[in-house]
Amino acid sequence: MNRFEGLNLVDLLALLNEIVPPEPVSLMPQTAGWWILGGWLLASIVCCVAAIRRYRRRNRYRREALAELQHIAARMDEPQAAADVAALLKRTALVAYPRSEVASLYGSDWGGFLVDSSNNDEVVKVAAYEIARAPYQADIDTICFVRAAERWIKHHRV
Repeated sequence: MNRFEGLNLVDLLALLNEIVPPEPVSLMPQTAGWWILGGWLLASIVCCVAAIRRYRRRNRYRREALAELQHIAARMDEPQAAADVAALLKRTALVAYPRSEVASLYGSDWGGFLVDSSNNDEVVKVAAYEIARAPYQADIDTICFVRAAERWIKHHRV
């Protein structure tokens, strides 16, 4: 005679042993290699964040100059706007380069400096002479002028 004969489902379920779940698996690394890898990864992330912050801090003057250039470009039909762009370029150069190197430049020397510091960019080269004459001249090709100023601000080497 079988001991389970005559038992209903509820009685059979009562005879079952309790299910014992396994021990939870630890998510902590078990070997030193994972700790080393985690430390290296954390140090790499910290170095990358620091490099990005340094880059952004170093190029903050470019972002501010480009924002100011956009405000000036919006009013390029005014006679003073071309002189404002030329002054903006001079102020930007004074931030990026030593004062003794930039402050005394004017005319063709200033235009040559803009071309040289922009790696002989063609757009800057075409407009450099007009940029140098901007404070003293009223008839300037404003679109070319603003585009050249924008390219110089973005691409000049320091």
